[in-house]
Amino acid sequence: MAVVQYTKSLPLVAKPDVLVCGTGLAGIGAAVAAARNGASVMAVDRMGFAGGFFTNIIGSAFDGFVYEGTGKPVVGGLVFEMLERMGVVQPGQSPNLSYNVNGDFTEVEKYPDRVIPRTDPERFKKASDDVLTESGVRPLFHTQVSDVIVKGERVDTVIASNKDGLVAIKPRTVIDATGDADVAAWAGCPYEKAESLQPMSLHFRIGFVELTFELRRKCAAVLEKARAEGKIGLYGGPWPATFSGRDIYFNVIRTPGDATNPDDWTNAEIQGRRDAWKMFELWKEALIEFKDAYFFTSGPTAGSRESRRIVGDYTLIGDDIRTAKRQDDVVVLGAWRIDKHPEGESGYHNMPIVPPYDISYRTLLPQGIENLWVAGRCHSATSEALASSRVTANAMGMGQAAGTAAAISLAHDGHSRNVSIGELQDRLVAANVILDSASAMEGLPFEKLGTEAGDDHWK
Repeated sequence: MAVVQYTKSLPLVAKPDVLVCGTGLAGIGAAVAAARNGASVMAVDRMGFAGGFFTNIIGSAFDGFVYEGTGKPVVGGLVFEMLERMGVVQPGQSPNLSYNVNGDFTEVEKYPDRVIPRTDPERFKKASDDVLTESGVRPLFHTQVSDVIVKGERVDTVIASNKDGLVAIKPRTVIDATGDADVAAWAGCPYEKAESLQPMSLHFRIGFVELTFELRRKCAAVLEKARAEGKIGLYGGPWPATFSGRDIYFNVIRTPGDATNPDDWTNAEIQGRRDAWKMFELWKEALIEFKDAYFFTSGPTAGSRESRRIVGDYTLIGDDIRTAKRQDDVVVLGAWRIDKHPEGESGYHNMPIVPPYDISYRTLLPQGIENLWVAGRCHSATSEALASSRVTANAMGMGQAAGTAAAISLAHDGHSRNVSIGELQDRLVAANVILDSASAMEGLPFEKLGTEAGDDHWK
């Protein structure tokens, strides 16, 4: 590959205690927690708003928030607060309610009386703005992390680009919440990437149509027939949800690709829009319920389920999840199914149910750098384990842990491995984070653990 040499002096625009790169679920959790624990915090994001999956991609509800056997929360803290800020539940109610696992009608039909932990994208944008600014975070949108300067075993400077051009930020500590481990990778930290990545997806919304349990099955049947006839390519589910009762949000597009490859990401956007419109046209032609339907919007960006995974001080594995292995340095619980979307298959896929399990603080620590944490789907996990731990509630919980730890570390020169685990866990529990799964399992017979949700379950 040909190269171009380029030298330029960059303006130093900020020197925060903590720089959070990305304001998705993990980034919001990290930034708010660090600020509330006394650190000066800057949080940058390439979009014009925070919210990550819920706003960039369009998501319907917090996945991984509860153990589905009981509907009881396993991730608390800022997840509780965001649900209250959006008006989903009243202040103080969050820990005591039973929730559906998300908003998809494949799930709501099983437990129609449970609360949906809904995350309307526009409400989530506003709630994110409010929680960041009220906590004292300095958000800087339309700002893309572009490079990292490392000195010794520390991130010294982060290079970003925005309408000021290339700018330099010199933080004491850094939290990589980019999803793709951009900062960690550019800092030279080791990472892994599966040979067969979970497919990317572009979500979309259809207006002027009422979602019902039966319509969900009809939509699935239309796609299955169209796939058999060669009219459409790969798709997943479909998994539909509704924000208003008069619209349908679809998680259904399935595009193989790697979000760290610009060509793949571009293809996911273009092919995703083509597939979304084709599916809409098929439903409109075949289903009377779509008579007045209107293609309302697709997500601002195509989303990625899996790309780079750091090699941390500990790696979460599938057996840790299936056996609910306890960790002395637990900082967030997981309970989402092992939900590995197949790259080359269509329709619904098997998702083994798992009991609540511990996610270790060490999975947030990239090897080789002492003042850097990751949070979210780029944490240290095998590809199989990540199929469970990658989801939204877990990402926010990891972020809250990383941000709290970064603030604590400032007393130790920002060294991530000098953080007292006991102090970290105490601060998390004081912030309503759940670190003990007992409450989520209460009243559930032991023999219910380990049940698998297969294809028949979804149809």
